[in-house]
Amino acid sequence: MKAITGLIGRDALIETVAREARKGHHLLLTGPVGIGKSAVLDAALDRLLLRQQRTVITIGDHQPKAQFVDLARTLLAVGLLDPLTLELPEHYQDLPPELIEWAKIRRHVNRLSMRDLTAAIIPALHDHHGQVLIAVDDLTHLTPTLAAFWLAVFEVAQVIGCARQKKANVSKLWWKMTEIDIPPLTPEATREIVQTYIAKQGMLIEAPGLFVGHVVKQSGGNPQAIADMLDDSSKERRVDKRKIRGLRHAAGVRYLDFTPVLIVALAAVVGARYLAIGTGDTELYIFAGMLAAVVISIRVFLFRGAGKAN
Repeated sequence: MKAITGLIGRDALIETVAREARKGHHLLLTGPVGIGKSAVLDAALDRLLLRQQRTVITIGDHQPKAQFVDLARTLLAVGLLDPLTLELPEHYQDLPPELIEWAKIRRHVNRLSMRDLTAAIIPALHDHHGQVLIAVDDLTHLTPTLAAFWLAVFEVAQVIGCARQKKANVSKLWWKMTEIDIPPLTPEATREIVQTYIAKQGMLIEAPGLFVGHVVKQSGGNPQAIADMLDDSSKERRVDKRKIRGLRHAAGVRYLDFTPVLIVALAAVVGARYLAIGTGDTELYIFAGMLAAVVISIRVFLFRGAGKAN
């Protein structure tokens, strides 16, 4: 979808990220799945490269150790990392970086410990004379041990990362980063995206206004949800009103949590039954028992009805 509609509604946010990055801050872009963290990061990096000459390393892997392996691979490919520091055979030191075949050495590098990888990466970044910016697509799954290695990277390079949530056990890492929350798109921006997509794709829609409004409501401003619904709809020869009303997406659903209500209700029932036993009130005891049966039996229906379209 990005290739068709661009990043409508994100220009100010992208400029904010780029501006903070120019100041040299470590940045953390936060937000739920599909909200567009990676797209905003990529666009901000493009703006940075237009104005500043720096080495940018992009890490797309989501597994924590694999991210360091990917970082080592990139540094090796651009000639910033000495092959011997990765415990590779000596003949690799004489090869130009572009002739080193990653497929042949990947298994060996994967076997290195995090400590060995960091011992190779940190000096390479430290000895590089230019600025190095490391963009990490996902920092969500970090453990305290891995966070310690990233803190070492922070000392020698600038890091911009994305995370769905900030885990409390790696708070020392978050303290080093300026957080920028990626909000949902506004209804106006969502509407513009949908209308642009329809026009460029030449979609046949029976009720365009109804379709646009439905996607705005169901997506909840989540770019991935918008893309999913537009992609599904574009496969139809003609989108009629029945298909429009049938469009659904989880991103546009808000869930009401009935758990506290159930806990209070059950606690009241139990308390009433104990009170009835203590006072010998048979009628209260029977009423409390009937109420308990009702609460338990409708529990399933309460949870089924908890989702309400946005």
